[in-house]
Amino acid sequence: MRIYFIIFDTLRKDHTGKTYGNDWIQTPNFDEFAKDSIVFNKAYPESLPTIPVRRAIHTGIRTFPFNHEKPKLRTDDGVFDPGWDPIPPHHKQIGEYMKDFNYITSFITSTYHQFKPNMNFHIGFDQFNWIRGHEMDKVRAKIRMNEGEINDLLNNHTLGGKRRRALAKYQKYLLERYFANVQDRHSEESYFPARTFERGIEFVKDTERFEDIFCIIDEFDPHEPWDPPKDYLEKYLDAEYSGPKLIQPVYSERLKKLSEGEIKCMRAHYAGEVSLCDHWFGVFINELKELDLYDDSLILFISDHGHSIGEHNALGKIPMAMYPELVDIPFMIKPPGNINGPKRIKKTYVYDHDILPTIFGFLGKEIPSTFEGKDLSVFTDEKDHLMESRDYITCGFSVCTLYKDDNFALITSNDKKDRKLFDLKKDPGWNNNIADENTKIYDRLFKKIEKDAKNDLLTHVEHTTLEDLKDWYYMQQYKEKKN
Repeated sequence: MRIYFIIFDTLRKDHTGKTYGNDWIQTPNFDEFAKDSIVFNKAYPESLPTIPVRRAIHTGIRTFPFNHEKPKLRTDDGVFDPGWDPIPPHHKQIGEYMKDFNYITSFITSTYHQFKPNMNFHIGFDQFNWIRGHEMDKVRAKIRMNEGEINDLLNNHTLGGKRRRALAKYQKYLLERYFANVQDRHSEESYFPARTFERGIEFVKDTERFEDIFCIIDEFDPHEPWDPPKDYLEKYLDAEYSGPKLIQPVYSERLKKLSEGEIKCMRAHYAGEVSLCDHWFGVFINELKELDLYDDSLILFISDHGHSIGEHNALGKIPMAMYPELVDIPFMIKPPGNINGPKRIKKTYVYDHDILPTIFGFLGKEIPSTFEGKDLSVFTDEKDHLMESRDYITCGFSVCTLYKDDNFALITSNDKKDRKLFDLKKDPGWNNNIADENTKIYDRLFKKIEKDAKNDLLTHVEHTTLEDLKDWYYMQQYKEKKN
């Protein structure tokens, strides 16, 4: 069996086309793929952000509640969020399992956090390809411009005004490295989704004559910076907008410092990135079809998480802002032989760490007892139903946790000092916090969080306060620079 596993970073469920209810974004290839697929309506990460998600995906074991012993390794990685560590050495991972089954394996990724020092996500693969240069990847040290040209470039892409200097400083720090990395980019074919999927097509052609193929294509877009080619941006950007090209959000709950036009600008840039990803996903799928490999292949499609772009007064990925725009993820599976889809699974909650046991299920292999996920291959033949113990989810992010079922959503700090509780029947938009007047409901749901955490919730991160977590991603990397 040929297996192709596609991961997008930061792809919001509500931007993954008509399949998930979005009629304005242009994602024809995502929409077409859904017609051959099982589509999960209640898919969530078991923890956040990027690296904790991928640890769960590659091992079938939850990263939450981050109670593993943090390895003492030398690294210059500026991100030190809980769970942001290499896969533990005693955890066997996806590439090794597939090699045991005598599969030819490939791992193609532009998610540069995976190829930082000591990260070991490529263990077991016959081929691994790092698509270099995204965001803060250390590929190009400097831009070939004079200081005046660099300042003009950065000022055109960052917030202006005296009261926003601190925010602009973070933006400039991140973008200077990014612009250095992409300074020789002159066509759409040199954007990251194109480079990643073209390498995937190369592997497909290299292995066309073989049957047992496993390939992960892990594309970091539509992660910020959001700078799609002009043709994609113009689909969504207001032609009357004349402000800075805000391709780099600052993680914050200080949205009063941003104008409505600036927020809409960021949303347009993000939507353009999504359409760019859709196009190159389509190029890859069409290549499989032209080679007559598509129908008999197992293809899995998922995102790691979303991104807040002004909703609920949040910008970025913030632990106490685990609202749908951040935690709802698209998840589709096209089984071999295809199905008359989209076949929607609406009753059961599913996770990202279900992927590895699901692959075992499709292969008819015995599922190891170490796996903590569920085999979702059963939905190829079975009707939609509620799986055992899947009437709710928990998702950990640093010292905060989300609980969600069909009736309530709870976002809480693990020390219980910060609480947001929503009655989803009355308040499907998660806008009215009822935690203070519903302590019994809070206590009941928190006990389920503790149960999933095996009574070992992380309540404290050294040198970090809950306030720090509002802009954790930038502050950690910026502090690393200053040190």
